Amino acid sequence: MVNLNIYLIANYRARPKNPKQTAQTGYMSNPDNIIYDEELSIVRGWRDRYIKNSVVLDLTNEKIVKNSFRTEKTFNDLFAHYHEGFSEYIEQTVNNLNASLQSKG
Repeated sequence: MVNLNIYLIANYRARPKNPKQTAQTGYMSNPDNIIYDEELSIVRGWRDRYIKNSVVLDLTNEKIVKNSFRTEKTFNDLFAHYHEGFSEYIEQTVNNLNASLQSKG
């Protein structure tokens, strides 16, 4: 059976706030010196490679598949975080994925 669920996939990359200071001993061990780049994707269907990402949410079944970034958060907490910053992208992409599935049926 083909998995046609919709997944939200987030990945985070840490980088120094000031790359010129990384030669200092312990610079990167101080959380105040690190910023994170957030990369978000919405996909239909499961691929095993998705589990390598930081956060994977199954939007169809409203459940967390993986959460290595904020382990204490619930599905609703995580979805609210992503929806706050990427609401237009999330809604447009989910609508497009649903429309393409319906046109195939």
